[in-house]
Amino acid sequence: MKYTELHRRFIKAGYTFSHAEGSHYFYKKDGQLTEPIPYHGAKEISKGLANKLIKKYGV
Repeated sequence: MKYTELHRRFIKAGYTFSHAEGSHYFYKKDGQLTEPIPYHGAKEISKGLANKLIKKYGV
């Protein structure tokens, strides 16, 4: 999975972009801020990290 695909899943799940710090994005949903989500465009995200974020945030 590419980083852009993961970020599209966050938006589709109802999260809104809050802010960025360097190459990490933060999203908000129901007043809760996510942990920093790395963003490196078209590069592949590791399976372990992608699965962790998908499970934790239900995207």
